[in-house]
Amino acid sequence: MPKQQSYRHHYVPQWYQRGFLLEGYTVLKILDMHPEVFRDDNGVIVGKGRQILTKGPDAWFFERNLYTTRVLGEPNDDIERLLFGEIDRTGKEAIKALVESDLEKVHFTYTQVFEFLDALRLRTPKGLRFLRATLQARNQQELMVRMQEVRRMHCVMWMEGAIEIFEAVQSATKFIFSDHPVTFFNPHVFPKDLGIPEGLDAPQHWLGTQTLLPLDSDRLMVITHREWGRKQGEFRARKSRTNPRLFDNPLITYDGIQRGRQLSEKQVREVNYIVKMRAERYIASCTEGDLFPERHLRTTLWSKLGKFLLPRSFATALQVGFMTVKMQDGTYYFQDEFGRRPNNKAELDKAIKDAKEMETMMKRVLGKRFYHDD
Repeated sequence: MPKQQSYRHHYVPQWYQRGFLLEGYTVLKILDMHPEVFRDDNGVIVGKGRQILTKGPDAWFFERNLYTTRVLGEPNDDIERLLFGEIDRTGKEAIKALVESDLEKVHFTYTQVFEFLDALRLRTPKGLRFLRATLQARNQQELMVRMQEVRRMHCVMWMEGAIEIFEAVQSATKFIFSDHPVTFFNPHVFPKDLGIPEGLDAPQHWLGTQTLLPLDSDRLMVITHREWGRKQGEFRARKSRTNPRLFDNPLITYDGIQRGRQLSEKQVREVNYIVKMRAERYIASCTEGDLFPERHLRTTLWSKLGKFLLPRSFATALQVGFMTVKMQDGTYYFQDEFGRRPNNKAELDKAIKDAKEMETMMKRVLGKRFYHDD
Protein backbone atom coordinates (compact mmCIF):
# COMPACT_ATOMS: atom_id res chain seq x y z
CA MET A 1 0.00 0.00 0.00
CA PRO A 2 1.52 3.38 -0.99
CA LYS A 3 2.21 5.79 1.86
CA GLN A 4 -0.16 8.68 2.46
CA GLN A 5 1.28 11.94 1.12
CA SER A 6 1.07 14.87 3.56
CA TYR A 7 0.46 18.38 2.25
CA ARG A 8 -0.28 20.44 5.37
CA HIS A 9 3.12 21.07 6.92
CA HIS A 10 2.95 22.61 10.40
CA TYR A 11 5.96 24.83 11.01
CA VAL A 12 4.78 25.34 14.62
CA PRO A 13 4.03 21.85 16.00
CA GLN A 14 0.53 21.23 17.27
CA TRP A 15 1.78 19.90 20.62
CA TYR A 16 3.70 23.14 21.15
CA GLN A 17 0.60 25.23 20.42
CA ARG A 18 -1.44 23.22 22.94
CA GLY A 19 0.92 24.38 25.65
CA PHE A 20 -0.68 27.83 25.35
CA LEU A 21 -4.25 26.61 25.74
CA LEU A 22 -5.56 27.46 29.19
CA GLU A 23 -7.65 24.95 31.06
CA GLY A 24 -11.00 24.45 29.39
CA TYR A 25 -9.94 26.02 26.07
CA THR A 26 -9.65 24.20 22.74
CA VAL A 27 -8.94 27.13 20.39
CA LEU A 28 -6.48 30.02 20.20
CA LYS A 29 -6.98 33.68 19.37
CA ILE A 30 -4.63 34.53 16.51
CA LEU A 31 -3.73 38.06 15.47
CA ASP A 32 -3.01 38.60 11.77
CA MET A 33 -0.78 41.67 11.79
CA HIS A 34 -0.92 41.95 7.98
CA PRO A 35 -4.44 40.91 6.97
CA GLU A 36 -5.11 40.41 3.29
CA VAL A 37 -6.23 43.50 1.38
CA PHE A 38 -8.97 43.14 -1.25
CA ARG A 39 -9.11 45.51 -4.23
CA ASP A 40 -11.51 46.00 -7.11
CA ASP A 41 -10.53 46.02 -10.77
CA ASN A 42 -9.41 49.63 -10.44
CA GLY A 43 -7.10 48.90 -7.52
CA VAL A 44 -9.34 50.56 -4.96
CA ILE A 45 -9.38 48.90 -1.55
CA VAL A 46 -12.80 47.41 -0.93
CA GLY A 47 -12.08 45.41 2.20
CA LYS A 48 -9.60 43.61 4.43
CA GLY A 49 -9.37 40.14 5.86
CA ARG A 50 -10.16 39.45 9.48
CA GLN A 51 -7.54 40.59 11.97
CA ILE A 52 -8.52 38.22 14.78
CA LEU A 53 -8.89 34.53 13.93
CA THR A 54 -10.14 31.73 16.17
CA LYS A 55 -8.39 28.47 15.35
CA GLY A 56 -7.42 25.19 16.94
CA PRO A 57 -3.80 23.93 16.90
CA ASP A 58 -4.51 21.71 13.90
CA ALA A 59 -5.96 24.53 11.80
CA TRP A 60 -3.23 27.18 11.70
CA PHE A 61 0.52 27.72 11.56
CA PHE A 62 0.97 25.47 8.57
CA GLU A 63 1.54 25.92 4.83
CA ARG A 64 0.81 23.52 2.04
CA ASN A 65 3.86 21.71 0.69
CA LEU A 66 6.24 23.89 2.71
CA TYR A 67 8.87 21.12 2.79
CA THR A 68 7.80 19.10 -0.23
CA THR A 69 10.50 18.07 -2.70
CA ARG A 70 10.26 16.09 -5.92
CA VAL A 71 11.83 12.72 -6.64
CA LEU A 72 11.63 11.64 -10.29
CA GLY A 73 8.92 14.24 -10.73
CA GLU A 74 6.75 12.94 -7.89
CA PRO A 75 6.06 14.97 -4.70
CA ASN A 76 7.95 13.70 -1.66
CA ASP A 77 7.17 14.57 1.97
CA ASP A 78 10.05 12.71 3.68
CA ILE A 79 11.37 15.93 5.26
CA GLU A 80 8.03 16.59 6.95
CA ARG A 81 7.39 13.00 8.03
CA LEU A 82 10.82 11.57 8.76
CA LEU A 83 12.98 14.58 9.68
CA PHE A 84 10.67 17.06 11.39
CA GLY A 85 8.35 14.31 12.56
CA GLU A 86 11.16 12.71 14.54
CA ILE A 87 12.53 16.05 15.79
CA ASP A 88 9.06 17.02 17.01
CA ARG A 89 8.62 13.69 18.78
CA THR A 90 11.96 13.78 20.60
CA GLY A 91 11.69 17.54 21.14
CA LYS A 92 8.36 17.16 22.89
CA GLU A 93 9.82 14.69 25.37
CA ALA A 94 12.98 16.77 25.86
CA ILE A 95 11.07 19.98 26.54
CA LYS A 96 8.73 18.14 28.92
CA ALA A 97 11.70 16.78 30.89
CA LEU A 98 13.29 20.23 30.99
CA VAL A 99 10.10 21.96 32.17
CA GLU A 100 9.50 19.33 34.85
CA SER A 101 13.17 19.39 35.89
CA ASP A 102 13.34 15.63 35.46
CA LEU A 103 17.12 15.41 35.58
CA GLU A 104 17.19 11.68 34.93
CA LYS A 105 15.45 12.23 31.58
CA VAL A 106 17.27 15.51 30.91
CA HIS A 107 20.55 13.60 31.08
CA PHE A 108 19.55 11.65 27.97
CA THR A 109 17.50 14.31 26.13
CA TYR A 110 19.30 17.60 26.80
CA THR A 111 20.89 17.99 23.37
CA GLN A 112 17.53 17.22 21.76
CA VAL A 113 16.15 20.41 23.33
CA PHE A 114 18.51 22.48 21.21
CA GLU A 115 18.05 20.38 18.10
CA PHE A 116 14.31 21.05 18.41
CA LEU A 117 14.91 24.79 18.96
CA ASP A 118 17.10 24.94 15.88
CA ALA A 119 14.48 23.22 13.74
CA LEU A 120 11.74 25.41 15.19
CA ARG A 121 13.69 28.50 14.15
CA LEU A 122 14.77 27.38 10.67
CA ARG A 123 11.59 25.66 9.45
CA THR A 124 9.26 28.69 9.68
CA PRO A 125 8.56 30.91 6.65
CA LYS A 126 10.80 33.57 8.21
CA GLY A 127 13.52 31.01 8.95
CA LEU A 128 13.39 29.62 5.42
CA ARG A 129 13.66 33.15 4.04
CA PHE A 130 16.80 33.64 6.16
CA LEU A 131 18.25 30.38 4.82
CA ARG A 132 17.33 31.23 1.24
CA ALA A 133 19.12 34.58 1.50
CA THR A 134 22.12 33.22 3.40
CA LEU A 135 22.69 30.05 1.39
CA GLN A 136 21.57 31.56 -1.94
CA ALA A 137 19.41 28.54 -2.71
CA ARG A 138 18.08 28.72 -6.26
CA ASN A 139 14.94 26.64 -5.82
CA GLN A 140 12.87 24.63 -3.34
CA GLN A 141 14.81 21.42 -3.92
CA GLU A 142 18.15 23.06 -3.22
CA LEU A 143 16.78 24.93 -0.20
CA MET A 144 15.57 21.71 1.41
CA VAL A 145 18.91 19.99 0.82
CA ARG A 146 20.90 22.90 2.24
CA MET A 147 18.55 23.22 5.22
CA GLN A 148 19.38 19.67 6.23
CA GLU A 149 23.09 20.39 5.87
CA VAL A 150 23.05 23.37 8.24
CA ARG A 151 20.50 22.22 10.81
CA ARG A 152 21.89 22.34 14.35
CA MET A 153 23.75 25.52 13.33
CA HIS A 154 22.59 27.38 16.46
CA CYS A 155 23.06 24.56 18.95
CA VAL A 156 26.69 25.02 20.02
CA MET A 157 26.41 28.67 21.07
CA TRP A 158 23.06 28.02 22.76
CA MET A 159 24.49 25.19 24.84
CA GLU A 160 27.43 27.36 25.92
CA GLY A 161 25.15 30.20 27.04
CA ALA A 162 23.61 31.05 30.40
CA ILE A 163 20.14 29.49 30.45
CA GLU A 164 17.22 30.50 32.65
CA ILE A 165 13.57 29.46 32.75
CA PHE A 166 11.27 32.25 33.94
CA GLU A 167 7.68 31.77 35.10
CA ALA A 168 4.45 33.74 34.73
CA VAL A 169 2.38 31.70 37.18
CA GLN A 170 1.56 34.77 39.29
CA SER A 171 0.67 36.97 36.29
CA ALA A 172 -2.84 37.28 34.89
CA THR A 173 -1.26 37.94 31.50
CA LYS A 174 0.34 34.84 29.99
CA PHE A 175 3.07 34.34 27.39
CA ILE A 176 2.07 34.41 23.75
CA PHE A 177 3.84 32.68 20.86
CA SER A 178 4.39 33.67 17.25
CA ASP A 179 4.80 32.13 13.81
CA HIS A 180 8.56 32.34 14.46
CA PRO A 181 8.65 31.05 18.05
CA VAL A 182 12.42 31.18 18.69
CA THR A 183 13.02 34.92 19.03
CA PHE A 184 16.38 36.68 18.79
CA PHE A 185 16.29 39.86 20.89
CA ASN A 186 19.10 42.40 20.94
CA PRO A 187 18.11 45.55 22.86
CA HIS A 188 20.45 47.72 20.79
CA VAL A 189 19.33 46.42 17.38
CA PHE A 190 15.90 47.88 16.73
CA PRO A 191 13.36 45.97 14.56
CA LYS A 192 13.87 48.37 11.63
CA ASP A 193 17.65 48.64 12.03
CA LEU A 194 19.18 49.54 8.67
CA GLY A 195 22.16 47.27 9.33
CA ILE A 196 19.97 44.16 9.30
CA PRO A 197 18.28 42.85 6.13
CA GLU A 198 14.59 43.71 6.21
CA GLY A 199 12.51 41.17 8.10
CA LEU A 200 15.50 39.31 9.57
CA ASP A 201 17.09 39.36 13.02
CA ALA A 202 20.31 40.35 14.73
CA PRO A 203 22.89 37.55 14.35
CA GLN A 204 23.03 34.95 17.09
CA HIS A 205 26.76 35.42 17.75
CA TRP A 206 26.47 39.14 18.58
CA LEU A 207 27.03 39.61 22.30
CA GLY A 208 23.75 41.42 22.91
CA THR A 209 21.58 38.86 21.15
CA GLN A 210 19.49 36.83 23.58
CA THR A 211 17.29 33.91 22.59
CA LEU A 212 13.72 33.89 23.91
CA LEU A 213 11.43 30.87 23.64
CA PRO A 214 8.07 30.72 25.41
CA LEU A 215 7.88 27.06 26.42
CA ASP A 216 4.19 27.33 27.25
CA SER A 217 1.78 29.95 28.60
CA ASP A 218 3.58 30.04 31.98
CA ARG A 219 7.25 29.45 31.14
CA LEU A 220 9.89 31.28 29.14
CA MET A 221 13.39 30.04 28.36
CA VAL A 222 16.08 32.69 27.84
CA ILE A 223 19.62 32.00 26.61
CA THR A 224 22.24 34.73 27.06
CA HIS A 225 25.89 34.91 26.05
CA ARG A 226 27.83 34.80 29.31
CA GLU A 227 29.99 37.76 28.33
CA TRP A 228 26.85 39.86 27.85
CA GLY A 229 25.56 38.76 31.23
CA ARG A 230 28.76 40.06 32.82
CA LYS A 231 28.88 43.39 31.01
CA GLN A 232 26.39 45.10 28.73
CA GLY A 233 26.64 48.24 26.61
CA GLU A 234 25.44 49.68 23.31
CA PHE A 235 28.80 49.28 21.59
CA ARG A 236 29.32 45.76 22.93
CA ALA A 237 25.90 44.63 21.68
CA ARG A 238 27.13 44.15 18.09
CA LYS A 239 30.51 42.67 18.94
CA SER A 240 31.02 38.96 18.45
CA ARG A 241 31.14 36.61 21.40
CA THR A 242 34.40 34.77 22.02
CA ASN A 243 34.99 31.77 19.75
CA PRO A 244 31.73 31.95 17.78
CA ARG A 245 31.11 28.87 15.64
CA LEU A 246 28.22 26.98 14.16
CA PHE A 247 29.35 23.40 14.51
CA ASP A 248 31.43 21.66 17.17
CA ASN A 249 31.22 18.88 19.74
CA PRO A 250 31.95 20.66 23.01
CA LEU A 251 31.66 19.29 26.53
CA ILE A 252 28.50 20.73 28.13
CA THR A 253 26.67 20.51 31.44
CA TYR A 254 22.99 20.91 32.24
CA ASP A 255 23.10 21.48 35.99
CA GLY A 256 23.51 25.25 35.72
CA ILE A 257 20.05 26.09 34.36
CA GLN A 258 18.49 28.80 36.54
CA ARG A 259 14.85 28.52 37.57
CA GLY A 260 12.24 30.02 39.85
CA ARG A 261 12.16 33.72 38.97
CA GLN A 262 8.57 34.93 38.68
CA LEU A 263 7.81 37.72 36.23
CA SER A 264 5.32 40.47 36.97
CA GLU A 265 2.43 41.20 34.61
CA LYS A 266 4.31 44.21 33.25
CA GLN A 267 7.37 42.07 32.55
CA VAL A 268 5.30 39.39 30.81
CA ARG A 269 3.82 42.11 28.61
CA GLU A 270 7.31 43.33 27.71
CA VAL A 271 8.25 39.81 26.64
CA ASN A 272 5.06 39.52 24.61
CA TYR A 273 5.79 42.83 22.89
CA ILE A 274 9.28 41.61 21.95
CA VAL A 275 7.82 38.37 20.57
CA LYS A 276 5.20 40.33 18.63
CA MET A 277 7.71 42.71 17.08
CA ARG A 278 9.94 39.86 15.86
CA ALA A 279 7.06 37.77 14.46
CA GLU A 280 6.53 37.33 10.73
CA ARG A 281 2.76 37.81 10.58
CA TYR A 282 0.90 35.94 13.31
CA ILE A 283 0.91 35.77 17.09
CA ALA A 284 -1.37 33.64 19.23
CA SER A 285 -2.77 33.39 22.74
CA CYS A 286 -5.80 32.03 24.54
CA THR A 287 -6.86 35.58 25.40
CA GLU A 288 -7.36 38.29 22.80
CA GLY A 289 -6.21 41.02 25.17
CA ASP A 290 -2.77 39.43 25.51
CA LEU A 291 -2.21 39.99 21.78
CA PHE A 292 -1.93 43.76 22.32
CA PRO A 293 0.74 44.21 25.03
CA GLU A 294 1.68 47.66 23.71
CA ARG A 295 -1.63 49.01 24.99
CA HIS A 296 -0.48 48.45 28.56
CA LEU A 297 3.20 49.45 28.41
CA ARG A 298 4.39 52.90 29.44
CA THR A 299 7.23 52.67 26.91
CA THR A 300 7.94 50.47 23.91
CA LEU A 301 11.43 51.89 23.34
CA TRP A 302 13.40 48.83 22.31
CA SER A 303 16.51 49.54 24.38
CA LYS A 304 14.40 49.87 27.53
CA LEU A 305 12.78 46.46 27.22
CA GLY A 306 13.71 43.15 28.81
CA LYS A 307 16.40 44.30 31.23
CA PHE A 308 15.06 41.78 33.76
CA LEU A 309 15.94 38.95 31.35
CA LEU A 310 19.66 39.26 32.10
CA PRO A 311 21.04 36.32 34.09
CA ARG A 312 21.95 36.76 37.72
CA SER A 313 25.63 37.39 38.39
CA PHE A 314 26.38 33.97 39.85
CA ALA A 315 25.11 32.35 36.63
CA THR A 316 27.83 34.07 34.60
CA ALA A 317 30.63 34.05 37.17
CA LEU A 318 33.96 34.18 35.37
CA GLN A 319 35.57 30.81 34.89
CA VAL A 320 39.31 30.61 34.36
CA GLY A 321 41.54 27.86 33.04
CA PHE A 322 40.29 24.68 31.42
CA MET A 323 37.65 22.12 32.18
CA THR A 324 39.64 18.94 32.57
CA VAL A 325 38.41 15.40 31.93
CA LYS A 326 40.50 12.25 32.20
CA MET A 327 39.31 9.49 29.89
CA GLN A 328 39.30 5.78 30.72
CA ASP A 329 42.29 5.24 28.44
CA GLY A 330 44.33 7.78 30.39
CA THR A 331 44.12 10.60 27.86
CA TYR A 332 42.89 14.08 28.77
CA TYR A 333 40.32 16.47 27.33
CA PHE A 334 40.56 20.21 27.98
CA GLN A 335 38.12 23.01 27.19
CA ASP A 336 37.45 26.49 28.52
CA GLU A 337 33.98 28.06 28.91
CA PHE A 338 34.00 29.19 25.26
CA GLY A 339 34.84 25.75 23.89
CA ARG A 340 38.48 26.59 23.19
CA ARG A 341 41.05 23.79 23.42
CA PRO A 342 44.86 23.97 23.63
CA ASN A 343 46.16 25.47 20.40
CA ASN A 344 49.44 23.62 20.12
CA LYS A 345 51.53 20.84 21.62
CA ALA A 346 53.21 23.13 24.13
CA GLU A 347 49.84 24.28 25.52
CA LEU A 348 48.57 20.71 25.57
CA ASP A 349 51.68 19.44 27.37
CA LYS A 350 51.37 22.19 29.99
CA ALA A 351 47.67 21.42 30.51
CA ILE A 352 48.45 17.72 30.98
CA LYS A 353 51.26 18.55 33.42
CA ASP A 354 48.93 20.80 35.44
CA ALA A 355 46.20 18.15 35.41
CA LYS A 356 48.56 15.45 36.70
CA GLU A 357 49.81 17.74 39.47
CA MET A 358 46.23 18.48 40.49
CA GLU A 359 45.40 14.78 40.44
CA THR A 360 48.37 14.01 42.69
CA MET A 361 47.32 16.72 45.13
CA MET A 362 43.70 15.45 45.22
CA LYS A 363 44.86 11.92 45.96
CA ARG A 364 47.03 13.19 48.80
CA VAL A 365 44.25 15.36 50.26
CA LEU A 366 41.31 12.99 49.79
CA GLY A 367 43.14 9.75 50.25
CA LYS A 368 42.67 6.53 48.38
CA ARG A 369 39.39 5.85 50.20
CA PHE A 370 37.65 8.66 48.31
CA TYR A 371 39.68 8.81 45.12
CA HIS A 372 39.67 6.09 42.52
CA ASP A 373 41.24 6.00 39.05
CA ASP A 374 38.71 3.47 37.71
